[in-house]
Amino acid sequence: MILEARFLAPEGWETASFTNPDTNHKLHYGFVSPPDPKAVVVCLSGLSEFSEKYFEVAHDMLNRNYAFWIMDWQYQGRSNRLGAVPQRRHSDGFETDVSDLLKFVGYIVKTNGRPLIMLGHSMGGNIGLRFLAQHPDVFSCAAFSAPFLGIFSLSMFSKILLRILTPIMPFIKTRYVFGSTDWREAARKSDGSDIFTCDPVRDRVHNYWSKKEDVLQVGGPTFGWIRHALKSCALLSRRQVLESIQIPVLIATAGKEMIVDNQAIRAAAAHIPHAQLLEIKGARHEIFMECDEYRDVFFKAFDKMVEDNKITDRG
Repeated sequence: MILEARFLAPEGWETASFTNPDTNHKLHYGFVSPPDPKAVVVCLSGLSEFSEKYFEVAHDMLNRNYAFWIMDWQYQGRSNRLGAVPQRRHSDGFETDVSDLLKFVGYIVKTNGRPLIMLGHSMGGNIGLRFLAQHPDVFSCAAFSAPFLGIFSLSMFSKILLRILTPIMPFIKTRYVFGSTDWREAARKSDGSDIFTCDPVRDRVHNYWSKKEDVLQVGGPTFGWIRHALKSCALLSRRQVLESIQIPVLIATAGKEMIVDNQAIRAAAAHIPHAQLLEIKGARHEIFMECDEYRDVFFKAFDKMVEDNKITDRG
């Protein structure tokens, strides 16, 4: 398979890494910028994703004259992994990811006075919303694709599952959840017929990079990740947390969602004061990787949010 130019690194793409002393996480990141950007976009990827998967989004942002920055979360991408079992997607707590993001934005991302825009997908939406609640004066606006605020069809059992997992967590926290394994190409059909996207071309991008660069491969989540994920979803169900987010926020749900809980997303959006809920009928979970028919709906709404709130006039 040969990728089209839109899925390859844009001209001027740079990478580096840094260590957050507060979490001891060593984190990889990439960035690209036009000569005089109108704004700076910080992209927050989903579970088991990596910077390379977002090259097309980087091109999209450059076409808008925005700089683009993205960091690989701990335990995925080119960031540090879990010792002798590097493919297990573990977590030290989503609060550590919020800390990593704060260090990234505060010490690594170069804004030169331009407004910051948050763009997140799935798990990145969960971490992003927590960040916005804790650090209200950093970003000018945010847009999320299918934010992970609950597990599809399991949200009603999350409290029970947490109670079951908590006492046995010391013994199982770094083990794969039942049914999970190291990375397998067959886990994604990569033909537009799976739960991720209906676009057969974009659907191949994840496996293309995973096969090309072994270091990018990630297996399933650990019990530790599940526990911290459920705790973070519970935190983001609290009305007072959501009401503290005061910037404009675009939240998109996928009509054919089978990974995250759309009802939890709707409930959260109702309590964020300046949130716009965008329901994209027909789309599947990975809206940024969807067919243009659905993907364009999101980015048109994204552009309108930026324009209506005069975000790029603030630089």
